[in-house]
Amino acid sequence: MSNQYKEAGNRGHSFIWEQRWEDAVKAFEVALQGLPDEPDLYEGLGTALKELGELDRALENYQKAARLSDGEVIYVEQVAEMQQRLGFASAAADSYYQIGQKRFSERRIDEAVERWMTAIRLNPDLLVAHEKLGEVYIRQKRGFQATRSFMEVARLHEEAGNAAKALRATKRALQIDPRNPDVLTAVEQLRAGQRAFSNYKRPVSTSIGQIVELDPAEQKSRTVAPVEEALKSSREGLAEDIFTAGAEVPQALPAMSKALDFQTRDMADEAIASYEDALNLGFRSASAHFNLGVLYQEKLRFPEAIQQFQKVLDLSDEYKIACYFSLGESFRAMGQTDEAISRFIDVLRLIDLTTVDAMHHDYLHEQYEALAAELLNSDDRDRASNFSNTLVDFLSGRNWQNNVYDARKRLNSLSGESGLMILGDILGAGSSRVIEALHIAQEHDSNGWYDAAIEVAYQAVELNPTYLPAHMQIAELYVHKGLIAQATDKLMMIGRAFLVRDDNNGAAQAYERALKISPFNLELRNNLIELLRTAGHTDRAIQQYMGLGDAYYQTARTNRAREAYIDALKLSQKSETEQVWRRKILRQIGDLDVQRFAWKQALPVYKELRRSDPDDVDIFLTLIDLYYKMGEKKHALREVDGYLVQLAKSGRGKEIAGVLQRLIDRRPTDADLTERLARLYVQQRKRQDAISVLDKLGEAQLDAGNTHGAIKTIKKLLALKPANASDYEDLLSELRG
Repeated sequence: MSNQYKEAGNRGHSFIWEQRWEDAVKAFEVALQGLPDEPDLYEGLGTALKELGELDRALENYQKAARLSDGEVIYVEQVAEMQQRLGFASAAADSYYQIGQKRFSERRIDEAVERWMTAIRLNPDLLVAHEKLGEVYIRQKRGFQATRSFMEVARLHEEAGNAAKALRATKRALQIDPRNPDVLTAVEQLRAGQRAFSNYKRPVSTSIGQIVELDPAEQKSRTVAPVEEALKSSREGLAEDIFTAGAEVPQALPAMSKALDFQTRDMADEAIASYEDALNLGFRSASAHFNLGVLYQEKLRFPEAIQQFQKVLDLSDEYKIACYFSLGESFRAMGQTDEAISRFIDVLRLIDLTTVDAMHHDYLHEQYEALAAELLNSDDRDRASNFSNTLVDFLSGRNWQNNVYDARKRLNSLSGESGLMILGDILGAGSSRVIEALHIAQEHDSNGWYDAAIEVAYQAVELNPTYLPAHMQIAELYVHKGLIAQATDKLMMIGRAFLVRDDNNGAAQAYERALKISPFNLELRNNLIELLRTAGHTDRAIQQYMGLGDAYYQTARTNRAREAYIDALKLSQKSETEQVWRRKILRQIGDLDVQRFAWKQALPVYKELRRSDPDDVDIFLTLIDLYYKMGEKKHALREVDGYLVQLAKSGRGKEIAGVLQRLIDRRPTDADLTERLARLYVQQRKRQDAISVLDKLGEAQLDAGNTHGAIKTIKKLLALKPANASDYEDLLSELRG
């Protein structure tokens, strides 16, 4: 009788593979009548019910499977998935937490962390999951994540009314990151008996220094300079403000009208008095403050001018460039050189942002920050003064905007592999002759006249020996001529010079270029990684870790290569594009482990890759190979069936036969794989193809000495009634002896 129920169960599994869900339900229900304690049958029934849309019943059966198997993870995973689909977020979170506990007890830490993180996404208030993650992150030396976890623990304790436990959790976070301002603030507040997490916001991924891209019309309005053009625009804007803002404070209208009239007639003192009257009466307008600031500046009342320009910046971005320029002039007139330089750099930065694509904005900001640090920290005050004078000249004249775009065009031609140059590089050159010499050198280079190009570039260096872009150009010319050693030495010298100037980004840029031409300089690469990490350039540091791993691999130091990839993987947790990096890095690690025959290490890597990219057939095939090599055939076949169902459901059923054939080619004696292909051919009414694959299986089994397996295969062949059935019958008799 039990064989009858087992057969029913087998039919149920076959029906699942064939997507005959209703037949599968009937078969499993029959099987469970005689085998009520088999978790695999409940799981099969749950799967069929899930596909029929009966999610509640599916969940019940998955729960029975999990209970009967004493919480085997493969069944609890299905329980959690079904709870999630049904909207039982809290229950699903508890299930994922249990899975994490199981994986943790098995020392499969990464899988445990993944499940606990899923639990938290479903239930952010699951205290035990945050605590577990915090402890694991400490062991893994992932301080950023550990701090965040214990802050969440503290928040939950505070919300539960347990201030003492909240304080202990924040102290734990403080031990990990003693300089974290959020943690320090929380500790101070809790010690003072105050609530620390009333306005606490969970950390979210943000783009540091992200610039909001402007549409062309708005962008143009923000690049009107110098002050004369902005002043014309502000007067036109003020005429409109009289009708809008004036409606709210009508008592100010007479004074504002007088101010505009006096200013038009160049009666500065009278205009100032009228603007002051209108603003004191409550008139609020960025245009009014800007006009008044310009008038104060004209009357050498610089402190008052600065105050007005700051108010403009608080109210509107419309006159931003003009305000910064006017602030720079005012500070400079007052002898406050550093303040003036900062504002002038802001002017140049804003203008330069309009000349490049938005994708380069973050890089431009970094370059201008470096320029500001260089000028402000320099003891050479003449250099700072020259910068200011050059900027004024650069922005003077009616064609200043054309000058800007011409300069950008020339800078782009000079940038090459060394990285995008900024308008500040022109002002830093100290002379137009320097830029002109570099441009001539670039033209010689494009014609292949490398010696002449190098000679002209050195003329630029003679004009300004400290102008690093000229040295970068020489390094590029060395590369083009094939003088790799000289180019590398030059780039490393440039990098050291940038470091002396506290320009970490410039140094990193020079070192990155050096590594492109000398990729096996491991000491330089390690130094660059540390520099990039310190400067917060996470993605660039990850890229260098990958390069380090590749360099180790190409020199047959595979263990060191894997360590480098693991370091890259850890750092990717701080990247805005963590998942993209994670897939790329895991692929490298997995491929390396496979090549090293490290199956045990490769298996969890490819399992994660499979989850993140379920359509990649090569990842799937490699994962199946690893299951077999680790002796986990049951998991391999379950993965195969799942993938085949996935192909069928996604409209890619035509690929099933090819995938099975690729699996069989790797394991020609595996009856389970071949039988799946044979059943497919029978279902497709390709009986001769089914006979052919079974015949090949039988031959492979005989060649391998598997007589018992060959006998079973011949019986299946005979069931298909081949034309040469008598030959198979004779062979069967011979094998039986």
